[in-house]
Amino acid sequence: MSRFHVWLLLLALAAGLGGCGPKLPPGARPTKKVTVTVTYKGAPVENANVTFVNQEGEAAPANGRTGPDGKAKLKTYMEEDGAVLGSHKVLIEKSESVGGSNVPQESPEYNPNAPPPTIKYLLPKKFSDYANSGLKADVSDAGPNEFTFELKD
Repeated sequence: MSRFHVWLLLLALAAGLGGCGPKLPPGARPTKKVTVTVTYKGAPVENANVTFVNQEGEAAPANGRTGPDGKAKLKTYMEEDGAVLGSHKVLIEKSESVGGSNVPQESPEYNPNAPPPTIKYLLPKKFSDYANSGLKADVSDAGPNEFTFELKD
């Protein structure tokens, strides 16, 4: 096979692979990258779940989890694509299961009469409540879409 044929083959393969990336769902709305920083009592919050709920028509929510620095990069359709453009209610939640039984039903140790675990909120619960969080963000095409939420009791 000549160099010319090898070059043509490689070019054809590259062109064919160009459309093999992740595909957006039908009706997907435009997104912009979003970075969120969450602090509580002046300190960064690690492992908080952040959700942006679009207020302008039906759109998929954006989600992310904060790292040790309190920062999260949001995802709507694919990793770090951000949030749909527009106004959002923001929910921030960090909790843990306490007590009760966490044994799966398939386990021989499973007891159907064991009390379920309770949820302990590590941030004020109001920030995870859609009706009461009071947190908002406007994601714009112009950006930068960097938001800081300093949570207080």
